[in-house]
Amino acid sequence: MVDQDTAKKVFKDILKASLPVGYQQANCHNLSHYISLLLESKGIITSKIWAFSPGIYSNSNSQLITFIDKKELSPNGTIDWGYHVATVLHVNDGIETHQMVIDLELFPKGLVHYKTWLDKLKTKKLISLMLDFEWYLFNSTMIPNSQLKYDANGMLNSKLKNIILPETFSDKLIDDFYKYTDDSLQNQWLEKGLAINATAVEFYTEEIAPLLKLNNQAQLINDYKNLVGNVFNFETVFRDNRWNYDMTTDFQNQYYTIINKYREIYNNNLIKWGLSVANLKNIIDSKQFE
Repeated sequence: MVDQDTAKKVFKDILKASLPVGYQQANCHNLSHYISLLLESKGIITSKIWAFSPGIYSNSNSQLITFIDKKELSPNGTIDWGYHVATVLHVNDGIETHQMVIDLELFPKGLVHYKTWLDKLKTKKLISLMLDFEWYLFNSTMIPNSQLKYDANGMLNSKLKNIILPETFSDKLIDDFYKYTDDSLQNQWLEKGLAINATAVEFYTEEIAPLLKLNNQAQLINDYKNLVGNVFNFETVFRDNRWNYDMTTDFQNQYYTIINKYREIYNNNLIKWGLSVANLKNIIDSKQFE
């Protein structure tokens, strides 16, 4: 918990970190996790607020969190999220403590109350959950929690659940949460997610935004939108160095020069954010031994 003056200072510190915001297609969980690590390195413990759309917690409703893509980067013209997550700072105003959300994508000018944050998502039947900051991401299932078979010790297939979800999640497909350890840590999911966003923002700023001002580059714009505006395609090409149904070998050969350029930029961004995350962890570890 912090006071209001500290909260304002904290927000300025977050802005100084120059996080790769502006690519709303993906990685809210990585942005929020980095912010939580940054604040932990300053001795401030946060939470996270998770919002889930029916499209991710239900088999019977495909509705997502959807809004118009004002940057005109998305191939279909909208930003569509199955879920969204942001860091929560607990701020005391001298009388009571408020849960204030830090979300540079939706509210770049400052902290907002968590209810304001939820209202911004404008999605019917949205469900939310506030958890400790250490929970990095979640697992989902094909059947509701109430149909999963646990033994008397809370074990599913000999695996103990990490957290016990509220009763309201009993008929949902959100199963469990996990920390930034094991596979996610070893494969640098956090660092790669930040590098993807940083690279996508640069690609948009340097290559796509100037084209949008022209009237004779429709095909090139559409191709770039499919490459960058679809995060699955972007990750396939730049993070995984692979191809898929849209990003065929012919497509990648056609745009070999620019893809090569931004693969190098991605690799440099990965090094940058890898060092940044490692530095935060070193600070946090040193505080634990003080």
